[in-house]
Amino acid sequence: MSKRNRTTARLLAVLTTVLMSVAGPEAQSTPSAMNNPYRLVPSWPALGPGMKWGAAIGLIPDGQGGVWMHFRSEPPINHFDAAGRLLASFGQGVFVQAHGFCRDRAGNFWAGDSGPFRDDPSTKGRGFTLHKFSPEGKLLLTLGKPGVSRAGTDTFIGPTACAIAPNGDIIVADGHWPRPSDAQQDGDRLVRLTPDGKFIRAVGKMGSGPGEFMGPHSLAFDSQGRLFVADRSNNRVQVFDADLNFVDDWRHFGRPSGVAILKDDTLVVSDSESGFPIDGPAMAPEGGGPSKRNPGWRNGVRIGSARDGSLTQFIPDTRPEGLAADEHGNIFAGLTGGCDRSPSGGCLQKWVRSR
Repeated sequence: MSKRNRTTARLLAVLTTVLMSVAGPEAQSTPSAMNNPYRLVPSWPALGPGMKWGAAIGLIPDGQGGVWMHFRSEPPINHFDAAGRLLASFGQGVFVQAHGFCRDRAGNFWAGDSGPFRDDPSTKGRGFTLHKFSPEGKLLLTLGKPGVSRAGTDTFIGPTACAIAPNGDIIVADGHWPRPSDAQQDGDRLVRLTPDGKFIRAVGKMGSGPGEFMGPHSLAFDSQGRLFVADRSNNRVQVFDADLNFVDDWRHFGRPSGVAILKDDTLVVSDSESGFPIDGPAMAPEGGGPSKRNPGWRNGVRIGSARDGSLTQFIPDTRPEGLAADEHGNIFAGLTGGCDRSPSGGCLQKWVRSR
């Protein structure tokens, strides 16, 4: 990004703070100054018989108006068509905590398990892994050591997201906040893997400086091959070049939980945590413990451009962590709380452009 574009993005950040800032979650119904061309599809989708809703954290559009969902219930991986009908399910009994979902060029699914967020004796020996499934749902590979939370060449702190690089490599965001007391308390990073899952290198460390991370939570590539990282506990989106060198950071898209980028470089960012007390590390901008995070910012979905950082649209009154978007104008939002109050009927929402 040029110096001029970086300056433009930072000026936009200041303007956005003025336009978007409100008094936190108690003021979520305050009208927004931003345009919202989207409407929520009610009662969409429909779960299969005997299934119960869980947090919808991983979403992959199928290109036909439907979506693959990785959620915290059983079975964890499900495919819904554009009408919301369940087409396929798999992954029963594999995950402690679904987190991270992407699909490679061969159609295989990579699905993360970040392990428990707090101490939980019932999950000992499980979690902190990344699983590869065939397009038909067969478990092909498990990376990491179940039950071991460590930043190593064959272990993860806790995968939270993955994305497929232009050359086919798998990029994994590693390090969730909060995390158990026996997990590694630092080491947040990006991990680069070959298409067959072999470790190439790790990038970054825990911190708030350029190229450092604190709970990287979502990943997306733009048309130039740049990687956008939802560096959530630092309240910013970081931008990296194709070699994972730091380019810029943008702080005017809220506290990012999810990031998606379309072919025309439309940038979609979800904010599920601003204004709420969330546990975090002591070095976080708001301090450690259950502090109110990114105060003054609204939850919702912000839409702009990955090319210049401009921000043009905002979907209010929703708190998605999971996020995806497709070329048909659909935005898929995954909730981790308040599912019983969603007009969608559960934890997965589909937003479509109003006619």
